[in-house]
Amino acid sequence: MTAISPTAARPPRKNRNRRRKPVRVLRLLLPSLASVVAIAIVAQGTMRALESKDGGAAAGAPLRMDNPRFTGTLKDGRAFLITASSATRDPSNDGQVLLKSPQLTRGYGSPAPTHVAAKDGAYQEDKGSLLLTGDVKIDNGQGYQFASQRALIDTRTGDLVGGAAVQGAGPNRSVQADNYSVSDKGDRVLLKGRVRTRLTPQK
Repeated sequence: MTAISPTAARPPRKNRNRRRKPVRVLRLLLPSLASVVAIAIVAQGTMRALESKDGGAAAGAPLRMDNPRFTGTLKDGRAFLITASSATRDPSNDGQVLLKSPQLTRGYGSPAPTHVAAKDGAYQEDKGSLLLTGDVKIDNGQGYQFASQRALIDTRTGDLVGGAAVQGAGPNRSVQADNYSVSDKGDRVLLKGRVRTRLTPQK
């Protein structure tokens, strides 16, 4: 039986140094390689984000929504509902939404709500204002209808300021004026400038 001494079992020192040298090189290279890869990933992500941002700006396509619904509560506790065929974020004003065929219902869910409809609208939720333009139709829910080309509505109070001529008709009467406003839950209609009223006798 042949005994193996500890000295004979160990590889020569020269061979051990040869094996350790590649390991030392790898220990130095791996952190550097990892840093390069990390920088490349960050740079690639940044480039993609910039390309996406530039592409979106070049397309110039603002955020759009079909059949939107905006709801809230007036100061007097009545609910209101704003609907439209489409809503588009105003590219020049992030706080404003441009509406197509908007309709406002004041007193939504009540027995006699007020309905206002128009061709176009601009809603600023932070200010609580709804500007309606083009063939504005107002129905006060009590038999009176008004027509104008402009109506500015405060969705917090429910008050309406016309700023344009108005024509209206109701039970046994019709009215015309250069300007108008509506307040007190629609109970108070103020007509200004060349007001003309025509009464129709009941039959």
